[in-house]
Amino acid sequence: MNFLSNFGVQGVLLAAQIVNFLILLFILKRFLYKPVLKVLADRKSKIALSLKQAEDIEIRLKKIEDEREAKISEAATEAQQIINDATSTAEKIIEDAHTKAQKDITSLVSQAEDSISQERAKMYQQIRQELANLVTEALRKVTPHVLTEKDQAEIRKTSLKEI
Repeated sequence: MNFLSNFGVQGVLLAAQIVNFLILLFILKRFLYKPVLKVLADRKSKIALSLKQAEDIEIRLKKIEDEREAKISEAATEAQQIINDATSTAEKIIEDAHTKAQKDITSLVSQAEDSISQERAKMYQQIRQELANLVTEALRKVTPHVLTEKDQAEIRKTSLKEI
């Protein structure tokens, strides 16, 4: 103990300080260190849980992104199919319209030709009638005394057939 007293350390005070240190250590360990360690452990578990949830969210986000891309691709494919269908339908409608227009034109031309043919036949008939009347009138003037009414009618009939 001489050694310690040379340095100015008193044994009783040293023992009291050691006892005080141990009491303080016990109190700190009991009331402060354990709750702080518990708070740190809780915090560590919350951080681990948050990291796990963040990973889950990231995985779900990736999955949603993949699904979105798939839906966009599917929608693009469906839109292209709709466009193709609409184009082919439009082409068919145009083709049908052209066909119908061609048939209508052919029908109108045929009707016009029939109408012209009928008009031509009427005109020929009228011309024949006029010509027969002219021939009859000419014969009447040229030979009024030589031909009878019956002969004139016969000539008219024959002229009409020949014309």
